[in-house]
Amino acid sequence: MNSSKYLPESYGKLISHTLLNEILNAKRPVNTEFALHIEAALGVDPETLMNMQTRYNMQMARADKTLAERFKQIRKLSAIL
Repeated sequence: MNSSKYLPESYGKLISHTLLNEILNAKRPVNTEFALHIEAALGVDPETLMNMQTRYNMQMARADKTLAERFKQIRKLSAIL
């Protein structure tokens, strides 16, 4: 079920169906402008949306093996200092 299609047609003039669909499917991040649009349309606190996006970004970064290896090297170098 694609919930983005259930928003009123008038929202499509302000928030494109493609943009909304990409955000809902985690293909595009929530940005401040989008969070403010959602606040205006639905009364959802924009800081909550931005915090959710930040937590998601942190989870993805921690799961990244390349970053994990880089952090491991940084910790080794820091221990030497």
